[in-house]
Amino acid sequence: MPKRSKKSKSKRLTLKQKYKVIKKVKEHHKKKRRELKKSGKKPKEPKDPGIPSQWPFKEELLKEMAWKRQQILMQEKAKKEERKRAREEKAAGMDTEEGDLQQLAALHAAASDKQQDYEARKRARLTADGVSGKQGDADNSRRAFYKEFRRVVEASDVVIQVLDARDPAGCRCPDVERYVRSLDPNKRIILLLNKMDLVPREVGEAWLKHYRQELPAVAFKASTQQQADGLSRKSSSSSKGKKAAAAAGGSSQSNAAAASFAAGSGCLGADTLLQLLKNYARNAMGGKGSITVGVVGLPNVGKSSLINSLKRARVAQVGSTPGVTKGIQEIHLDKHIRLLDSPGIVFTSGEGAAAAALRNAIKIEKLEDPITPVSEILKRVPSKQLMEVYKIGTFAGVDQFLQMIANARGKLKKGGIVDTEAAARIVLQDWNDGRIPYYTVPPKQRAHQQYETAEVVNTWAAEFDADKVFAGEAKAVLDHLPTMDDGSFFEAQSAGNVAVQLGEMEADEQPAAAAAAAAGSSDAMDDDEYGAPSSSGRP
Repeated sequence: MPKRSKKSKSKRLTLKQKYKVIKKVKEHHKKKRRELKKSGKKPKEPKDPGIPSQWPFKEELLKEMAWKRQQILMQEKAKKEERKRAREEKAAGMDTEEGDLQQLAALHAAASDKQQDYEARKRARLTADGVSGKQGDADNSRRAFYKEFRRVVEASDVVIQVLDARDPAGCRCPDVERYVRSLDPNKRIILLLNKMDLVPREVGEAWLKHYRQELPAVAFKASTQQQADGLSRKSSSSSKGKKAAAAAGGSSQSNAAAASFAAGSGCLGADTLLQLLKNYARNAMGGKGSITVGVVGLPNVGKSSLINSLKRARVAQVGSTPGVTKGIQEIHLDKHIRLLDSPGIVFTSGEGAAAAALRNAIKIEKLEDPITPVSEILKRVPSKQLMEVYKIGTFAGVDQFLQMIANARGKLKKGGIVDTEAAARIVLQDWNDGRIPYYTVPPKQRAHQQYETAEVVNTWAAEFDADKVFAGEAKAVLDHLPTMDDGSFFEAQSAGNVAVQLGEMEADEQPAAAAAAAAGSSDAMDDDEYGAPSSSGRP
């Protein structure tokens, strides 16, 4: 008997065979389409078989289809007539529109002529007065600063002058202090050395000792955190444990811990400043009411950051470029202290753009000549230190220095020419941001004519209870600063005191207002005579 086959009798294909057939069919269709496209023939559309003769109600269906075709033809005819009528109306209106356009062109030409005449007369008046456009803008900026500054000083019981700890003498304004005392001798001035983390501890202590012979001076480091609230702050109580651990581990661990916190984003010195203000409110004001504290200083020294650190929230707008604060900002710290933030001090014309750039008082991108401030940096900083910072070789002069930096940073113009101006802006930005770790030392002999007498110093020391407050400052602030042993700092020459002639601004306030009123009346007379230009283009 023959054996039965064990093969399956099913006619189903395997998946491999199935997908192979599908692939072959797709390739065949693709080949047919390609051949048809190459031959240029269109595929024949299937012929409409029409309505079968045996279809019920065939006559009614044919009538309905004929009616629909008639409706479509009528709609197309109506649209065609509408387009024809629109073309006729447009052609008829071209003549009137052409006349209106000619009239409008004549009006526009007359308005342009009057505007050019008006601007020419205005330029002639400015030239006759001997005032250029830039000088006029600078005068307006100084007047605007003086108004805001006067409002802050008049409303303040205590004025905090914020200084850059790297060059406190270069940020201090004796004219501002004299002006504050001339308004009211009872107003108190506090010198606040901000950015203490950018200088060695020994230098910071020397500046504090130097300034406390005349005025209360506070060491401070503003918070650089970016969150909206909950800014961190370092207090003296939290530093006891770290100090004990540092004593057990050695001086090297202490310096490392101090440098790590100083390089962080937390705030240092807020408790010391707040205690001084509270003591003054309690002793001088009798503990009744509140005091108003005005914050003044050069642009970008950290006035708004100081207020944010005291409030522990981003209540004032801050930025790394000068000019962020445009007007007075009022912040209530608590029920006893009210803070007033003011715009940065505007320099007098005698300071020059180079001195303003090194103090970060003007925006670097607006400098017409960024190479001159860099040459001042080379005069103040040893070349060996700059070679270490930028990892370059020896150089002779500012031109070779900028060329080497441009080559190292890839600042090249078209044709491979080095862009020395771009390199100069990089150096200025590094100078202002602290990437060039310089510091200045206090003078050995003070100019006694600019400072308070010993009797006045004793007065403010009692009002602020300064001895008790400053006794805990070393634990709260100074112990967290880096030391000279780090070797990354180098000494530079100070830029000197800032010249801000507030007396001249006050003397020029009334003549400036009178001149503005006279100019306004003169413009009004000229406009009546010649016609002022209008934004609508009509005379």
